Amino acid sequence: MGFPKQLLELGKRPLIRIVTENVLASAVDEVTVVTGFREDEVSAAIKDLPVKIIVNPHFRQGQGSSLSLGVKAINVNTTAFLVFMCDQPLISPSIINTVIREFKERRSMALRPLYQGMPGHPVIFSYSLTSELESLQGDEGAREVLKKLGNKVDYLTVQDEAVILDVDTPESYEKLKLMVFSSKKQIGSGIL
Repeated sequence: MGFPKQLLELGKRPLIRIVTENVLASAVDEVTVVTGFREDEVSAAIKDLPVKIIVNPHFRQGQGSSLSLGVKAINVNTTAFLVFMCDQPLISPSIINTVIREFKERRSMALRPLYQGMPGHPVIFSYSLTSELESLQGDEGAREVLKKLGNKVDYLTVQDEAVILDVDTPESYEKLKLMVFSSKKQIGSGIL
């Protein structure tokens, strides 16, 4: 990207704030945000929100180290946890709540939304999988844990493309901005 994705803006709000507000507006009980590169700026964008912020001093090792830190900070009384990416600001509280509800109804080990056959986010995991996720290193993300689980992963077909839309390149960021502003799509706590 050439710029920290967390600090990219939509409607004068950084992506990290939009994603965090969406999660807070859902049925999630507790939110932990793991920061790394330019952590002062990222933390400043959400410091007034009721979240736990953890700084990953080893962020250069890859997303696995950040995910591992976040999982280690999970409350031991938790039954499940979701993993979010800062570059997916269109995932609404209603999508999050649907994923949580389905996870509970199916009694899944892990559940992942699908849009037109493509796996997306957020992924929800049973607390029993914390040790597998705590051991992640480098750029190894939750995808490796999902692969190992194989057919124990449940999938939920959704009709909202938001679960697969992310910002990985300047072109995808421009496409997202165009999509949001041309449709007046609801983002977080307001319409842009």
